Amino acid sequence: MNREQRRLMEREERRQKSQEGSSRREQAASRVAAAPSERVSLWKRMTSFLHDVRLEMKKVSWPTQQQMIAFTAVTVITSAALTLIIFGLDVALKQAVLIVLGGL
Repeated sequence: MNREQRRLMEREERRQKSQEGSSRREQAASRVAAAPSERVSLWKRMTSFLHDVRLEMKKVSWPTQQQMIAFTAVTVITSAALTLIIFGLDVALKQAVLIVLGGL
């Protein structure tokens, strides 16, 4: 597959995704249907937004408690290790600079 064909395929995929996104936006807009000249109240827009947020949050794949413990442990251990490495490099480079400057 040459470069031009790949670009055409990528454009087609982007076009399809944008069409799917626009149909979703139309569905959301139809929930708060109003005449074009009529503005939707702030309260209705807020409730519609919160309703959409609630629906999207139901789709989220939440980690289990065991996964969260593992993720937290990995994060803490990695942060501690990097802190120690950077501290060691800082001390070593400080000593190297003092030796070089002290020798002048």
